[in-house]
Amino acid sequence: MIKYKRGKISPFSLFAMFVVSRVLVVFTVCNVTSLGNYSSDLLISVGIGLALSVVLSLPIVYLLKKNRNILEQKWLSVLYGMYFLFLGAVSIGRFSFFASMELNEQTQSLFLATIIIISCMYAAWLGIEPISRFGSFIFVVTIIGIVSVVGFGMQDFSILNLFPFTKNSIPDVFINSLSFACETSEILLLLVLAPKVNGGFEKPFYFSMILSFIVCGLLFFFSIGVLGNTASLSSFPFYELSQISKFDESERLDSVYTAFWIFAVFLKGTLFIYSAAKCFKVKGRSKGCVVSGIGTLLFIWIIAEFRFFLRVQNWFIIVPFLAFAVVIPVLFLVFRKKSKGEILLENF
Repeated sequence: MIKYKRGKISPFSLFAMFVVSRVLVVFTVCNVTSLGNYSSDLLISVGIGLALSVVLSLPIVYLLKKNRNILEQKWLSVLYGMYFLFLGAVSIGRFSFFASMELNEQTQSLFLATIIIISCMYAAWLGIEPISRFGSFIFVVTIIGIVSVVGFGMQDFSILNLFPFTKNSIPDVFINSLSFACETSEILLLLVLAPKVNGGFEKPFYFSMILSFIVCGLLFFFSIGVLGNTASLSSFPFYELSQISKFDESERLDSVYTAFWIFAVFLKGTLFIYSAAKCFKVKGRSKGCVVSGIGTLLFIWIIAEFRFFLRVQNWFIIVPFLAFAVVIPVLFLVFRKKSKGEILLENF
């Protein structure tokens, strides 16, 4: 039996936070985040993406199992902290973009992002234990919300909408697969969160990836089955699916969808700000969270200036992820100098 330890989280909490964090990506899927048509072959991309995610996670998982962490090196720790700020800005910025596009055109996306970041800064300041408890709660809320939206939308589902099954070219299918895999930023969060787990981290991590990709595949399946060809014309297909889903003739579920999206964004933003603060190693927890929050807001402003959310984003996500998840860990493993203690242990 695993005993409670202060400053540690349970394996289930890691699993719950990572499922919510990864499923959030599919909420944000729109006509500029994937190549080709919004068709059934996205299910193939999801399946390949899961396999690629497992492969891409191996360098970091191997390092952690050997008790070697890239964040031991100060300059690498700062570099990863900057990348966490970018990932947090993308996650929060996507929701702000959605809110200004779909909910209220008068909404200032930067103002909304600022409110979310301030909330995330406060949550990150509270520490990993409160964050993990909130993550477990949001896991339940998210699953209930997804089941509700899909269940009440089934009345409009037609198997014919899934055909023809393949519309996209092979290169588009592969790039979408790589994009889905490289959106799995939870692999990088392991560098900060795995040492906080009171027990093994491998099983909850891999189970979270499997479940989240299954949920993503089911959401694609049902949204295409309900929306058909109109899914390719919709800015946010899952949001449109929630608008179609109704309790009765007047009660739509788009508010439910928006609610658990907000919760998921808050959780994921908090994880990135918390992780960045740990990477920067600023004295004082509150100072680290403030620095990380300001850095995230700065990245959101830069992203907005370059109209990042109005163009295909694949390579802006894929290339940095491969560098931080694969290239740097492999180079660290190869060139890291061994301490005298490690050499003695190996000789012994």
